[in-house]
Amino acid sequence: MLTQYISRAPPPSPQPKLPSIAELRGGPYSHLNPASIQHALYHMADQLPGSSPPSSSLPSPTGSSCTTLSTQSTTSIWNPYPTAASPDGDTDKTIAQSIEIIKKKGTEDVKRILSNDMIKIEDDGNVDLGYPIAGSMTQLNFLPMRATKLNKELVRLHLSLLSRFKCSVDGQPDPANEFMNMWVPCTVQDPLLLQIVLFTSACFLTETGDMPKKLRYIYQGHVYMMLNKQLGDVNAQKNDTLLLAVVQMISDAWYWGETTHLQTHLQGLKVMVRMRGGLGQLGLRGYLAKMILVHDIAMALAHEIKPTIYGNSEFPFYDPKRTPIKTAYNTPLLCNWQSFRECSNSLQLHPTTADILDKVRSLFSAVLSLPKDSTPDRIQTVINSADGFYKKIGDLPETTPPLGISCNPSRASSTESPDQSPRSYRTDKSSSPYELPDLMYLVIRKVALIYCKAISTRSPISSACSEEDINAIWPAIWQHGLPNWKSVLGIFAWIMIALSTNCHEIRFGRLIKTLTVSTMMSLGMDDWHLFLDIAKTAFRIQRWLAGGEHAGSTKQLMGGQWVVDQYKGFAMDGACPNFELPRDEL
Repeated sequence: MLTQYISRAPPPSPQPKLPSIAELRGGPYSHLNPASIQHALYHMADQLPGSSPPSSSLPSPTGSSCTTLSTQSTTSIWNPYPTAASPDGDTDKTIAQSIEIIKKKGTEDVKRILSNDMIKIEDDGNVDLGYPIAGSMTQLNFLPMRATKLNKELVRLHLSLLSRFKCSVDGQPDPANEFMNMWVPCTVQDPLLLQIVLFTSACFLTETGDMPKKLRYIYQGHVYMMLNKQLGDVNAQKNDTLLLAVVQMISDAWYWGETTHLQTHLQGLKVMVRMRGGLGQLGLRGYLAKMILVHDIAMALAHEIKPTIYGNSEFPFYDPKRTPIKTAYNTPLLCNWQSFRECSNSLQLHPTTADILDKVRSLFSAVLSLPKDSTPDRIQTVINSADGFYKKIGDLPETTPPLGISCNPSRASSTESPDQSPRSYRTDKSSSPYELPDLMYLVIRKVALIYCKAISTRSPISSACSEEDINAIWPAIWQHGLPNWKSVLGIFAWIMIALSTNCHEIRFGRLIKTLTVSTMMSLGMDDWHLFLDIAKTAFRIQRWLAGGEHAGSTKQLMGGQWVVDQYKGFAMDGACPNFELPRDEL
């Protein structure tokens, strides 16, 4: 096979001159430096024992034909890090050495991510998406794509904006995040994944109104052509990047695509995972399997249906890694954790807000404790409790927690005085307190009412979460600032699960779905077991609200194209800048 590949390949061209160190460090992609990473791959191929020559193992970084590069990537299966087996057969050591070389030569500036070149953080912690990105375009000439002006701008958008929210709620990923350090290079080094990057950016620009839809369909056609070609290649079917490509297309279809495409990609993914021998046989250190499950779980919870892969006995997956408990991950969906009252100072919660969360947690615990053959009386007891909580929470002020009291009278006395509560009150020059809206309290109170209403009526969360509710909650979430929600990520997951159930036909729908996935990716990639515990609780609550059975439900997955196309422009007015694309290519 390798002989056939070499005979088909064009004569090797001389390796291009790489950008100078000053250009790489001063450019807009100092946290990635794709040209430098490509150089490190060539270096490793030359230095590691048993490695193949660069011309036969790595695609040329200057190729201009996507088709040619796709053939190379298909025949010579791409890996994030080239490795070579040691004489004794132990490859773990050489893999570790390879990764160290990549880190040393290709990602020396990764800790500078978001601090200097990419964005500026305003005083209030909000991200200014309109920050002008300057620097050399030289790096983009080394990517496996046609180096047109439009393609470069689409890659620039992916690296500078869209990729930031893949595993970070506020678009500020941790520079040490292992998943990001592995996933981002994958997206720009493999020709198929890079073509999907172009398509994803085109979908986003179509949503904002900066690109005509016909170009989105052109990029989509290129992706499907490359996908079909690789699906017909036996060697390519064993490639992790092909599965990664399908997962990304599932995500794109859920946000912007057609329902039939979404369902086709999902069914194809099941077949591909089955051919690989299950989720446990996939690469990328388990992150690929986690990506598949996170997207499957997020979509199923949002549509209140049974997941396609998660929970299926055909696709078991176990991660032995255990992570220390983080207070920021505390959520009502974990019934045996520390009470919110006890950690209210750490999470910067007003005592009333903490009491609301503890009440919802106790309500969830009551539902989960019900046996499958519960008597009507026991079920009615839970329903009555939910109705009582709904009335108590509903009697509280809408925007500002009450001064000196909480929704639980027995806990009204607090070591934290109201005027010391974060985000709720301030004092003027005369030190007399005056009320300010507490946006976290406002959001949590409204979401708690949604859950209480659903349980008190034993109806799906989507029926209790009206469009009016979302229109009131979502602007408050946005105004409070995504960095603040990142600091209470477990609570934010509880919030997003409720909103996502009825976001599929509203203007904010795509943003809600994106942040739902970002939240779950952040939790899942950092603490897999905690994320699964949250997912299990959410699914059990949804099943009970539906009467215990999903079989009678007529709900199904739905692509986002119809809704996105119905509304013009980015959902949050003034939050997204205008993108100046090369007019000669539009």
